Amino acid sequence: MILCFDIGNSSTSAALFNDTERSPAFVFHFPTVKSSSEKDIAARVSQGVKEIRDDIPLSLSGIAYASVVPEINKAYRAMSQTVFGITAYEISCTSRLNITIGYHDPTQLGADRIANAAAAFNEYGGDILIVDMGTAVTFCVILAGGRFDGGVIAPGIDTAIRGLAQRASRLPEVPIEKPDRVAARDTVNALKSGFYYGWISLVEGIINRIENEYGKQFTVITTGGHAVLFSRDMTRPHVVDPLLALKGIRLIYELNR
Repeated sequence: MILCFDIGNSSTSAALFNDTERSPAFVFHFPTVKSSSEKDIAARVSQGVKEIRDDIPLSLSGIAYASVVPEINKAYRAMSQTVFGITAYEISCTSRLNITIGYHDPTQLGADRIANAAAAFNEYGGDILIVDMGTAVTFCVILAGGRFDGGVIAPGIDTAIRGLAQRASRLPEVPIEKPDRVAARDTVNALKSGFYYGWISLVEGIINRIENEYGKQFTVITTGGHAVLFSRDMTRPHVVDPLLALKGIRLIYELNR
């Protein structure tokens, strides 16, 4: 099996892939802690695997990861070598890819966005727009032929909720959920409405502006921690693929091993 990690700022997703399958056989999640040691990560992986499998230890043929948290990469490399005897493969702009990167400086492009783009182009073709709703909301334009042509980075909803509660004394931190109505009649639901419908409007508004700039309509793919929640009230047709980055990590690993 192949073990893949999508290491985000807030949480990490891990997936076990059978050697011949494109979609993961098992997926588990745990918080990203920048100060994690090799032993901490090994314990997280062991706990996650035990919840889904009984045949411990694992028989792995490869490990790969895409990380936007460079402080923790060394610990993942050490864990992979010490626990499994495998040199982990790190996804980056220098990896062999099925896409080309149109950034002025490709080293500035996050490994998670590279993985998303590779998987999306592999599964859905070109002229696609990927919206990843995580700690940040990112938009990635993939043109026909597989060119990553640019994108947008906006604040994520969790970040905004915490920031507003910290800066405004009388505004509480609220859960991310759909309120009963848009025009709320109390402060908590007014906040919920602002964040819920505000972020849907942000996503659909930026999609419209990108399409106007290119003069074409894109196939929209949403992914990330909040994709399923916001999908329910998006008016724009789209495909929800929560496992996009993990599938991209597996794909890029296969292209490079």
